[in-house]
Amino acid sequence: MTSPLKRARFVSLDSSHLVNLARGLYAPDAATRTAALALMEVLTTGNDILVLSFHHFQELLVYGDARVVAEQVRVLEALPLVALVTNQRGDGVAGSIFELQVAEVLAAFRSPNATPRMVRDAVARGIFRLTSGAEAVRVFQRELPLLQPEFVRMAARSREIVAIAQSDFTGVAHRKISEFLSGKLRAPLDIQRHISRLGAALESDIQQHGDQKIPDKTAVSAAFMADIAERGRALAGSDNPGLQILAWSDVDRDEITPDTTIGEVSDWAAFRTKLKQMNGALNLPWQELKRSVSENRIPSGIIDRALKRFRPRSAEWKGSDLIDTHLACLASYCDITFMDKRTHEGLQVARRKMKDLDSVLRRVEKAKNMRVVIERLTR
Repeated sequence: MTSPLKRARFVSLDSSHLVNLARGLYAPDAATRTAALALMEVLTTGNDILVLSFHHFQELLVYGDARVVAEQVRVLEALPLVALVTNQRGDGVAGSIFELQVAEVLAAFRSPNATPRMVRDAVARGIFRLTSGAEAVRVFQRELPLLQPEFVRMAARSREIVAIAQSDFTGVAHRKISEFLSGKLRAPLDIQRHISRLGAALESDIQQHGDQKIPDKTAVSAAFMADIAERGRALAGSDNPGLQILAWSDVDRDEITPDTTIGEVSDWAAFRTKLKQMNGALNLPWQELKRSVSENRIPSGIIDRALKRFRPRSAEWKGSDLIDTHLACLASYCDITFMDKRTHEGLQVARRKMKDLDSVLRRVEKAKNMRVVIERLTR
């Protein structure tokens, strides 16, 4: 016998859609208010449940206009039921990409032969917690005076991370790492000149393309290059600088093949830095963990890799791209995920070129306004 009950759908809206919803409900234009009310009705009386993560609140509550922030809070409070990304701490705060990835890593580690889709299905069973919109907002409202400065700091850091990550200032990502494993250090003066050239290239990229909200672009490149120089000085006593760099990157020599590129090692190092942070919550045997759980075994890792490769580059490298990537990772677990135009386009291109992406991605949509959101939800 077929059940007459419809399964609830988990829906993630882009932060811009939530802002437009709040604005629309208080807009002087009747047509805009009507569209906003229609979307609220879908989210309050239908089988669609709005999914909220820490990153939604991170963007919504740092909005510059206090009136708009208050409107957004009232909208969320009015929702009788929302789904929060599970936070293992149990403090009521919506979980972030960190909690999502911790769950994925644990599932992948426990089942070494699991495919990314199997990892997704295991995590999906407990990734959301149902509560009221009022309860979801209450924790953030209570701590808002403390949280807003932290959100501002996080937004500033995101701009710097994106500006550095988008730049190919070294120009060596395509080269084979084997070329460097038996090499010797340059002479000190030559090292200084080389670092100066790299710093100039990075600064030029950040000045030209970095997020316009970065107050001092020169300082961003200078601080990053100072860290590079400090690491270089630490190599002075090493017999094999290349192997020392691999050790710092948590990459073992036997993982390297003749075709392994510097870019690949850099990607491994970046993921293992995050993996080590996650293991602080998991406390798993490190050597076994780093060998058994790679970025391409977890759904969020596959989505992140897809966007790095295929999201269209923009003239300005905005810090919001980082949060857009975090929110895109919900597309493995939500029935419908709305996202910005560039992120959506990147995933659509990647779907045709990366066979593992389609196995973990559910329905993704873009919508220029609330009317299109409603059309997508009700079609």
